[in-house]
Amino acid sequence: MAGNITYVKQKSGVIYAYENLGTWDPINKKKICRRKLLGRFNPETGAIEPTDNRNKRLKKEYVPKPYEKDYKMPRTVKERGEEILRLLKELYELKASYAALDEKYRALLGKTADAGKSQPDE
Repeated sequence: MAGNITYVKQKSGVIYAYENLGTWDPINKKKICRRKLLGRFNPETGAIEPTDNRNKRLKKEYVPKPYEKDYKMPRTVKERGEEILRLLKELYELKASYAALDEKYRALLGKTADAGKSQPDE
């Protein structure tokens, strides 16, 4: 059966468009009604803007903030495992460089502390 579109206005004033889907359940012998969210209704243009089913607008060029512009989220388990290994390697390298810088910093603090102690009091 073809569904029809229903518009529901929320308390916030946002209008959402839903498609009503009705099917017949032969086992239970009753009608099953389901609603599918299509998106937000824009009254100015009369168009339905798709959402990500969490009632948020989808941007055309959505890129998560912590990632680079050309970053693509891994989709398969294998790709995710490779990405985890890459991130762990990067973390290990960053920890090693942090440890080297920390060691240099402590050496500089030690030299300045020794230089301050060796001056005679006047």
